[in-house]
Amino acid sequence: MKILGIIHGNRKINSLHGSFFEACKADPSLEVSLKKTEFSGHAKSMACEGKFLYEMIIIHGGDGLINEVVNGLCSVPGKNPKIFLLPGGTGNDFIRNFKPGKYDLSSFTQKLRQPGTIIPVPYCKTELELRYFMNIADFGFGGHVVHSLDYFRQRLGTKASYFLAVIKSFLSYKAPEFTLKFNETTHKKHFFMVAICHGSVFGDGMIIAPGNDPLQANFQLVVLGNVSLWDYIKNLPKLRKGLRIKHPEIHYHNTQEVQLDSTRTLVNGETDGEFIQGKHIQLGFSENKIEVCC
Repeated sequence: MKILGIIHGNRKINSLHGSFFEACKADPSLEVSLKKTEFSGHAKSMACEGKFLYEMIIIHGGDGLINEVVNGLCSVPGKNPKIFLLPGGTGNDFIRNFKPGKYDLSSFTQKLRQPGTIIPVPYCKTELELRYFMNIADFGFGGHVVHSLDYFRQRLGTKASYFLAVIKSFLSYKAPEFTLKFNETTHKKHFFMVAICHGSVFGDGMIIAPGNDPLQANFQLVVLGNVSLWDYIKNLPKLRKGLRIKHPEIHYHNTQEVQLDSTRTLVNGETDGEFIQGKHIQLGFSENKIEVCC
């Protein structure tokens, strides 16, 4: 089996994952090529170029690296190789949807041969770009946080950046007004945040869409309307526990398509932690499917 390993160039490989790669290289039935990313977008180009050259891509990194690989694969029509996830990022939220067990050193290479889970791939389309994602997209507060996060990462690295980005966003954020359409309904107001959830976990462990199953081509839409920052803060413990929040301005819906439109300003958003913005935004499910192992 021909395998491409894409490793985030700025992340350390722990001893367990190092042993995994050594076991892969020592297995005569595997032909493994390991490559480290050298710049933003490098994983996307490697995945695009390797789509038909490899049967599996091992991803060592976080949600952002997964997002790059998925976008590289889906940018080219045709069947996608399997992807195998080794959590090496900051939040590692997408893999939490699958609750993988502890790795047994004696069965490392066997895990590569086990069947994975078929995941339908959602898309997010603005007037500027088409983006694919695997876990969660959100617009409003989450997009504002990610925009600030990029600023802090360039100056302080990753550890303190998320906390500082959230604090900065609390102080500067103003809920944007836009029109939200789904399930043949239309809502126009100031939204604190709209989360389009394929998976259930984001923001370093917050379970915003309890029970949502990424195996299905279905979104759990979580709409936060006229809520205060204090409402958001006091309900964080419930998000950690995976409890739905009871509030007159917080609603949960099931849908397969979502549209957001703004007549004034660009709306900030994020897909799997990667910043995106637009005035006219459509989300749905693409024809792509990816087999995920972990």
